Amino acid sequence: MSKVKGLSSERIAKRLLESRGFHVLSTKHAIMEGEEKVAEVDIVVEDSNGDRYAVEVKAGKGDLSSIRQTYGNAELCGYKPMLICKGYADDAARKAALKLNVKVVELSEYYLLLEPEELESIVKKCVEEVFETHGFLPYSAEVNEKDSEILRVISISKDFDEVAEKIKVNRKEFGKKIEDLTRRGILPNRSLSFRDLKRCCSSILARSEIILKLNRIEERLK
Repeated sequence: MSKVKGLSSERIAKRLLESRGFHVLSTKHAIMEGEEKVAEVDIVVEDSNGDRYAVEVKAGKGDLSSIRQTYGNAELCGYKPMLICKGYADDAARKAALKLNVKVVELSEYYLLLEPEELESIVKKCVEEVFETHGFLPYSAEVNEKDSEILRVISISKDFDEVAEKIKVNRKEFGKKIEDLTRRGILPNRSLSFRDLKRCCSSILARSEIILKLNRIEERLK
């Protein structure tokens, strides 16, 4: 689990525990053996009866390893074990939790373990990729006649091999031309299926044609 996702999972778990009546005593609770830190518990909580739980948080499903870790850490600090996760990875994990008395609190599969800022970043990236795929981003690179011809051939061909045949190069040389167009900012800097590449090329050509017409109109007005 990544550090960012781990932190998000712990924040959501903390809110979930509080909503169920648990009092959060600490997070990132260090388990010490003398002056040496031997382990760390994600969250320590107390229920209405005064029972304390050492809570481990897992973004995905609870497997045997996470069940054992939860039990072991709880034993080290003298609290009851609790694991928050998206259900059991398999039947073995379920049986182990039952045998070791590990309380498992299941998160819904629909829990999105992200903070608003993280979600905004993901949505922004997705929107940018959609715009790129359709050739709508305002690329600053100029498209010359040679570039336009390659884009046009791509837009009317059925696959990469047909494009290479039409512009009389082998597939490797065609790949280098795509790399050049990408490097110069004409094509998106990410992998595209041929279908998306065709759509992107068509949109770029249409946009270039509009810009060319606008420039001609501007010249006439001058």
